[in-house]
Amino acid sequence: MTSAGDEHVVAVAGDWHGNVSWVQRAIPALARQHPGVRTILHLGDLGIWSGERPPGFLGTLDYWCARSGIDRVLLTPGNHDDWALLDAAFAARPSHAVPLSDHVWALPRGLRFELDGRSFLSFGGAASMDFEARVPGRDWWLQETPTDAEASYAMSGGGVDVLLTHDCVDGGTLEAAEEMKRGHWGAEAQAYSAAARARVTSVWEGVCPRILAHGHMHVKGERQLDDGRRIYSLANEFRAGNLAVLDLRTLNWEWVALPSIERPPLAGRGG
Repeated sequence: MTSAGDEHVVAVAGDWHGNVSWVQRAIPALARQHPGVRTILHLGDLGIWSGERPPGFLGTLDYWCARSGIDRVLLTPGNHDDWALLDAAFAARPSHAVPLSDHVWALPRGLRFELDGRSFLSFGGAASMDFEARVPGRDWWLQETPTDAEASYAMSGGGVDVLLTHDCVDGGTLEAAEEMKRGHWGAEAQAYSAAARARVTSVWEGVCPRILAHGHMHVKGERQLDDGRRIYSLANEFRAGNLAVLDLRTLNWEWVALPSIERPPLAGRGG
């Protein structure tokens, strides 16, 4: 997977949760502010659910992408995307991005690709902190968390410029760390989350990207490490920090402000 030679800027998006109201406002607003954007790198919990009546959320997303000049949405899946549907699609095309609609492509864990000469690695999934209250196969999937084998495979290709994940990493942004403390989850949920996060952290440490971008925690945050590497946490729909643009020539990051449609943040909403 590559980009056209004149595609120098891409958008990065946090969780959308199948929210049509957000998509029909945010995508046109993004295109007006940054008309050169043709690719959105989505960090999971997009809203991939089986059994939707047509056109469903993906049909609406296709419509607004086409209207706004967005060619593709490349999805690093989140824990709340339908992993039964995704795994079946990935099995049909191993080690490839798979089309879910006219504009949306899902990326399997460990997939590497290039955009304008920059190397990317996608490593999706995370732990649902409220998994005990969910129904397996309907709104919770065991496959939502990465395995040790998947982490090893993701690291086997060496370093990359940009790592795309849904889950946060240990030692990440202060905002994401504070959000985790607000949940008051039980010991089993915390252990489940910590194990998944440790695998994502191992990939982060193993491939040493210049930039890590993740969703999941529903909070905007950023941190630059002493070695110059940067971590960005993206908020969810209708929150400041849900969208950013990344200049592929310089790796400069710019948050996209949409004050007319954004709402104040809510605490304790990661998951």
